[in-house]
Amino acid sequence: MIREILVYASSFIGLFLVLFYVLSFFIRNEKKHFKMDLRRVSIIIPAYNEEKTIERTIESALSLEYPRDKIEIIVVNDGSKDSTYKKSLAYRKHGVIVLDKKNGGKASAINLGLKKATGEFILTMDADTFTTPLALKKMVVKFENPDVMSVTPGMLVKNVHGFLQRVQQMEYLIGIFLRKAFSSVNAIHITPGAFSMYRKSFFDKYGGFQEGNITEDLEIALRIQSNNYIIENEPSATVYTIAPEKFMPLLIQRRRWYAGLMKNLWDYKHLFSRKYGDLGIIVLPAAAVTIFFTMLLTTYMVVQYIIDIIKEIIKLKSVNLDFIYLIDFNRYVLDRFTILVLSNPMTILGIIFILAFLLHVIYGKFKTSYKEKVKLGSALFIAFYGIFFTFWWAISIVFVLLGKKIEWRKKEKV
Repeated sequence: MIREILVYASSFIGLFLVLFYVLSFFIRNEKKHFKMDLRRVSIIIPAYNEEKTIERTIESALSLEYPRDKIEIIVVNDGSKDSTYKKSLAYRKHGVIVLDKKNGGKASAINLGLKKATGEFILTMDADTFTTPLALKKMVVKFENPDVMSVTPGMLVKNVHGFLQRVQQMEYLIGIFLRKAFSSVNAIHITPGAFSMYRKSFFDKYGGFQEGNITEDLEIALRIQSNNYIIENEPSATVYTIAPEKFMPLLIQRRRWYAGLMKNLWDYKHLFSRKYGDLGIIVLPAAAVTIFFTMLLTTYMVVQYIIDIIKEIIKLKSVNLDFIYLIDFNRYVLDRFTILVLSNPMTILGIIFILAFLLHVIYGKFKTSYKEKVKLGSALFIAFYGIFFTFWWAISIVFVLLGKKIEWRKKEKV
């Protein structure tokens, strides 16, 4: 009974969302942008203990194909204890503004940059982000509509190697498609800190980034949506970030992301309303429902498969079947596992989602001209992402329920 309820409920929700995102993606006629005068842009790079990447990030910003007199680069050293500040100072000769302050968190560093910025547009850039030369030009034309308050890029993982980075690689590629689909119905609810662009007038009117918020990029996006403005997306404005390579840094990152999502969605719960269109009645509710069903279904399936295999082994042992030879035993387990999977009605649903996943990946690679290999990453993502996702969320929920303090960590990536 439980299996049937889970299968039919998750099938309905999953297929509905797949169709909604695909139709949202294709139903919108992409607007052709006319030639727009390039306005002054201030790039703010908050940095805390980023001595390994800060030079490359600044050089990446300096290499943008944009009129040099209309671009301003501001590095804000947020009380680093390493050589981040010293390395940043070397770029003053290239016109880079370098500010120094006591450690107060990423939002406070960006806000200091906002006070000094002279551009009509603000672009926040993480200190471990590397951009492609045309990214800025491709994003700025999206501001033709005065109601557009932010534009997000196409984000990918740089220098992929290892199991965990390959799983994240695919997650970011899928995000290329989803973010574009969300923008089609004005439902983007996160403006990634890595390389998102804003109108400075929004901050002048509604204030800067919320200090003390562990996911300030999520909060600012929800604030933009709350005031009925538009967040656009340009997937071909490609930027790269460095994903966590080890298990604990990745867990700490996801714990912050998910705890921040829970807190900010609660603070902006009024967005769950018809007043906010598809964002309020489909996208945000679907996010909550999808998390719940993914956790429940993944846990149930893993436990059920283990129980079924154990039952089979016990049954065979009861008739004195000899498993002396390990090869024969492993072959048996593999055969039984295959039969159990193929006989499960969830398999058909899984095949549909795998096909949708592959289409998302193909689109992401095409729009961003992504050159890294994805075959191994795709297999690892399909096999393990549901388990990781469930574990990350379970830990995050426990921390929130217990009132544990969650904050930025020294080595954590945005």
